Amino acid sequence: MLFVNGTEILSNIYRVPYCLEDRFGSYVYATIGNFDRGVNRLPENGAKSWHFFRKNEKWNVTVQFKPEKIEPVSRHSDWGCIAIDLNPGSVGWVYVDQDGNLKDHGSISLQSGLPKGKQEAEFLRVIEILHDKANKYACPIGHEKLNFEKKKASLREQGKKYSRMLSGWGYKKFFTLLKAYCNNRGIYVYGKINPEYSSIAGMIKVAKQYGLGSDESAAYILARRFMRLKESVPASLYAYPDVKLHGKSVWSQWNQLNKYLKSRGVITNRHSYYIISNWESQVKRWKSKPS
Repeated sequence: MLFVNGTEILSNIYRVPYCLEDRFGSYVYATIGNFDRGVNRLPENGAKSWHFFRKNEKWNVTVQFKPEKIEPVSRHSDWGCIAIDLNPGSVGWVYVDQDGNLKDHGSISLQSGLPKGKQEAEFLRVIEILHDKANKYACPIGHEKLNFEKKKASLREQGKKYSRMLSGWGYKKFFTLLKAYCNNRGIYVYGKINPEYSSIAGMIKVAKQYGLGSDESAAYILARRFMRLKESVPASLYAYPDVKLHGKSVWSQWNQLNKYLKSRGVITNRHSYYIISNWESQVKRWKSKPS
C-alpha cells in the first residue's frame, strides 16, 4: 500500500532492472485505475500480462487479459429497438415496438465545442442516458452508417453555424464511445443504417402526426429501417407535377420528391417543414401555379 497525505490508496511496487537503478531507483510505485466506467474492465480472476514502457519521459503501462463474459441484455431488433439521430446541439432518440410503432421518444441536449477532456465527458453523459433507455426496454441501439462528408453536407443546409459546429467536434468519437460503453454492458449497437432521405421522410410523415422534433422524426425513420420496414411516399404527395412516382422504387420516389421540393424554393431548411400544416392542400396550390 502507498500513503498520500495520510490516505491509503491502491498501488503496486515493481522492481527496476539493475541497469536502470541509477536513473529510477530500485523500485517503481504505480497506481492503477479502477476502471469505474466499465470500459474494458479487468476481470477479478484470470491471468493478466502487464507491460511497462517509457514514452515521452513518462512511464506507461498496458495490460493484456481475457475479458469477462458479458451476458446480453438487448433482445433482437425484431422485438423493438432504439434509434438515434446525432446533431451538434442534441441527440434525438425514439423507441419503437415489434410492430414498428412509436412508444417513447425524446431529445437529449448535447454541448459541443468543448476541450477534448470535457467533450468526452459530455459524450459519456449522453451515452449513459441512451444506455439506460436501452436497458429499460432490453433492446439494441441503432444509428446511421458513418459518413462524415454526407453528414456535413446535410447540416450545411441548415446554415453555416451547424456546419462549423460539426467540423469542430468528435462526430466519430461519439459513436466509438457509444459502442464501447454499451457493448460492455450487454447492449448491442448497430451502426449501418442507411440514412438517405431519413430527414425528409421523417418531417413529412411523422413530425406532425406524433409531434416530434426534426431529430426525433429522423430517428424514427432510422428505427423502422433498422427493423427492415419501408417508408413509402404518402399518397397525397403523388399529386406533385413533374414527379413520376408510380412504378419507382422507394429510394427513387424520395429522391425525386426531395429534388422537387428544393426546386420550389419553399423548403430551405428543416424549419420550413413546420410551416406547411396540410401537405395535400399545399400540393394543390403548387399544382395550380405555373411552373
